[in-house]
Amino acid sequence: MLRALKKYILSSFLIMFVLGFSGCTIIENVEKKLGLKNDYFEYLNSSDIEQISIQSTRDTGFKFIVTETSAIRDIYNILSRAKISENKSSLDPDYKFEFDLGDEVKEFYYVVGTEDGNFYNDGNTFSVSKRLDEVIIKNLSFIRKPRDFDYIYYQSILEILQQVSKTENINDYKVGVNISGDIDCLKYVFSTDIISFLDKAKQIIPNVELVKNNEADFDMVITVKNRGYDSSNFKTLITVKNKKENTEDKYYVSAVNEFKEWNIEVLESKPKGW
Repeated sequence: MLRALKKYILSSFLIMFVLGFSGCTIIENVEKKLGLKNDYFEYLNSSDIEQISIQSTRDTGFKFIVTETSAIRDIYNILSRAKISENKSSLDPDYKFEFDLGDEVKEFYYVVGTEDGNFYNDGNTFSVSKRLDEVIIKNLSFIRKPRDFDYIYYQSILEILQQVSKTENINDYKVGVNISGDIDCLKYVFSTDIISFLDKAKQIIPNVELVKNNEADFDMVITVKNRGYDSSNFKTLITVKNKKENTEDKYYVSAVNEFKEWNIEVLESKPKGW
């Protein structure tokens, strides 16, 4: 009886010892069977991964490299729980991910701020949690948007659209907003923000679209070029080119944040300090 009890206790300890080392594997296998985890990104959890590069699709000069083990692990934890999607996001990608495996580089495109088919390449499409946005920001604090960027950047353009719609007869015009050359701000521009901006812009000028390497298709092009921005001051030059009338007007937009509100001023003549 005593011998049997000792054998039972020893067996219990052995089982607990084995589970202690294999528990994570068992849980992961269960998660995979339940569809809670995929095994596509297992190479991120191996010694094969050398680094991850993340590049803005709008500002090609904005690229950063992730080599820290904990950061790679955070990205793996999120991607391994991504769900396979049949359809890619209809939005333009914001970042390109490159997974460097030494003798192979795997590329994926990522759309910020949405979860439906937002991480994809030519052969695979996944729906990834928005937590990936947080991981990028946490590990790369220097890409955080300046305070109120979404408001002041797009509101400045809306102010000009409002002014143009009142002063020019453009009912039959195809109007394009071109921000592709606004290099200092492109790294803060995401597709979901652009969609929100265009929704507001169409309430002012219904036939307005974003220029995407197709400037020749528009009758009027509104070009944005930032001239300086911090948490208190904002300056941007917006040029309105009317191709039908062969005219070009420049608007100098200045804004100052006072008492947590932005006061926007639009001038047609170049102010001092520009």
